[in-house]
Amino acid sequence: GFLLAWNGQRMGHRFAHTLEPLGLRPPHFGVMTLIEAHPGATQQQLVDDSLIDPSSMVAVIDELEGKGLAERREHPADRRKHAVHLTQKGRRTLERARKRAIEMTEDALSPLTARERDTLRSLLRKLAGLEG
Repeated sequence: GFLLAWNGQRMGHRFAHTLEPLGLRPPHFGVMTLIEAHPGATQQQLVDDSLIDPSSMVAVIDELEGKGLAERREHPADRRKHAVHLTQKGRRTLERARKRAIEMTEDALSPLTARERDTLRSLLRKLAGLEG
């Protein structure tokens, strides 16, 4: 457990550092990824699909809006709700963030062979319940 937690903290720190030049934090990246996958999702849907509590989600979306990366629009089916969309700037920024994240991951995993990397990814997905 210690090694998983320790490596998780190290990777989390590296990931946060990787996003800093783009003005992003890991929650921004995660929420932007969810919005891209589900354009027009409501804030509640984003809460349900993430590990972010409702008040923190509002803050993250407020920050993304403030940076011009996302926007709330009137929900087409329920005017009491907002549909959240990435802006064009948000899509470009997310793409740059993904490239940086891939580079950071490749660097972090460089001590492993290609086969070991594949095994690690498979085992992590299994632990996360993403494969049987």
